Order: sequence, then structure tokens, then C-alpha cells
Amino acid sequence: MPIQSAVPPIKVAASDWQSPGKALRGLLEGKGIGTRITLIRYVTEVIGEGPKLHVHPYDEVFTITEGQARFTVGDKTIDAKAGDVVLGPANVPHGYQNLGPGRLDSLDIHLSPEWIQFDLADAWDQSSILISAESKV
Repeated sequence: MPIQSAVPPIKVAASDWQSPGKALRGLLEGKGIGTRITLIRYVTEVIGEGPKLHVHPYDEVFTITEGQARFTVGDKTIDAKAGDVVLGPANVPHGYQNLGPGRLDSLDIHLSPEWIQFDLADAWDQSSILISAESKV
């Protein structure tokens, strides 16, 4: 028999965790709903824009729901498009940028009940796409 959850089913309305018109479109920390994951929705129309190089003390799973992104995860460069999933392991520097054309929309799953982030560098140069995290730290 499956183990019963201690958390009852709930619904969180979009208006309770999302902010239309902002790049950091939404933040839903799991601790507020009794779960061990945190969701972040990031949206931008600007090519070359995205979350700067940073680390978390837990794994992060990126899901691209629209557009294309270039990720830097450690010493790897990974291009991803709508429908793709990218893993950012705990304590490995990572970030991503909108490759365009058009809008990038991602839903990022943090395997933690709260958002903990350590920014490493002002790595994004709007005139070019980030090639390597190593050169920016």
C-alpha cells in the first residue's frame, strides 16, 4: 500500500505566485505549501538576457516551455528548446540566456522547500551570448 502524504491537495492561483510583466514571472516556495520543491518561472523577450551565473546547494531542473536558451552548467554549454529539460546539479555554477528569436519562457524546479541562491558574477554581456562559465567567474 502506498504511503499517504501528510500534505492535503491544494491549488495555488496564478495570481498568488506569478507577476505578469516581470522577467522573474513567478516564485512559489514549497515551504509555503508543505512540499520540498520551489518553482520559479522566468520569461524574457530580450535576446541575450537571462539569470546570471549562480549556484544553489541543491539540484535545479529547468524546463523550457517556449523559445530557446543557452545554458552554462559548470564547464558545459547546452542549447535547449521548448520541451527540453536541463539539469543543474547542486553547487555547480549555472545560468542561461534567451537565444531567440522571440520569447523565452522557463519553469525552473528547485529541489528545496525554499529558494537559496548565491550569485557568482555579473556574467551576462548583452552584446554576446555567454560561452563559458569558467571565463566569467
